[in-house]
Amino acid sequence: MTDATPFVGAWKLIAWEATLPDGTLQYPYGQDAVGYLLYTADGYMSAQLMDPDRQQSDPHVPLEPAAAQSLSEPDRARAYSTYLAYCGTYRVEGNILIHHVIAGLIPSWTDTDQRRPFQFDQDRLIIQLGNQKLTWERAVKQG
Repeated sequence: MTDATPFVGAWKLIAWEATLPDGTLQYPYGQDAVGYLLYTADGYMSAQLMDPDRQQSDPHVPLEPAAAQSLSEPDRARAYSTYLAYCGTYRVEGNILIHHVIAGLIPSWTDTDQRRPFQFDQDRLIIQLGNQKLTWERAVKQG
């Protein structure tokens, strides 16, 4: 594993852009997408991204794990299509960041290596995924 020290800590999503074949920029979760990447010194990671305009029919679902299972089918579909999350371990090989997925929203990612070309640009981490680019900056806790 190449030195993972530059990754350790929390990163806040600044932009998630997808470039279409005609050059048009698209924003999968909108221009104000919310996301955090967490990297630990001992090699664990977590990624959470969401559309900030997520909606559900009943806004008063209790904050209990079992309550999430009681959402209506349309609400679950909306929740699934506006949120992306996974966690696992990570390692660095050259300019490739490898996330080994242990658990996540997308079942087929479990126990796979998600290879992410990356670069640092001053205080930003830029991760490229084909036609998609995710730009992150170090998170600063407010308050």
